[in-house]
Amino acid sequence: MRRVWLVLLVLVAAAPASAQTVERLPWFAADLQGAWVGLPTAEGWVPTVSATTPLPGRGWGLAGGATVYPLKLGVMTLGLGVSMHMGKNTSNALTSTTGSGATEKTVPTTTTVTTQITSLLPQLSINFGNKLGWSYLSAGLGRSKVVSSAEKFGTAPAQTVPEAWNSAINFGGGAKWFMKPHLGAGFDVRFTKLSSRAATAVQPVFGKRTQMVTLSVGISIQ
Repeated sequence: MRRVWLVLLVLVAAAPASAQTVERLPWFAADLQGAWVGLPTAEGWVPTVSATTPLPGRGWGLAGGATVYPLKLGVMTLGLGVSMHMGKNTSNALTSTTGSGATEKTVPTTTTVTTQITSLLPQLSINFGNKLGWSYLSAGLGRSKVVSSAEKFGTAPAQTVPEAWNSAINFGGGAKWFMKPHLGAGFDVRFTKLSSRAATAVQPVFGKRTQMVTLSVGISIQ
């Protein structure tokens, strides 16, 4: 994590040097990115399974968003935007082998768990650079919905943690570069911290606050 923040700070520090001779950031930019999305694994966010059951901690997905840049203050430009992250993954069951030769058989020893997250994340950003490329740091308060289920295994029934939207603090940063007037590339590193989830009659396990990290990269337009 420290290395990620160091890279972001270097990008922010380097960008203003070229801002003196190139026009300001555009008024609007949008992104569409592939994402390696963090998934919650804490108790209360996933079904109650055995301690040896693998849980999906990350999943492939998509990220997208849009930002407007209404105000320039010296070398810094303020941005107001929103992004959406979606990711899903299913864990692989542990297995054991019984018998030998023609009677050898592989059998699962744990269930599989599927977790999906959808996050809607408004952000206030500070941006450093110019229309050809800029770096940014941003943060905001949004909402995330987690859905997680476990397959039936042995005498244990199938389980599903009821989906619900929870407040989520997000913070992170990234950069964009434009090789053509309106088309470029960008990346984002986003930390999402879910608020605690109260126990209910349907979901009797309290969900503690938990944090995930999403890495995304893709195209940018302005």
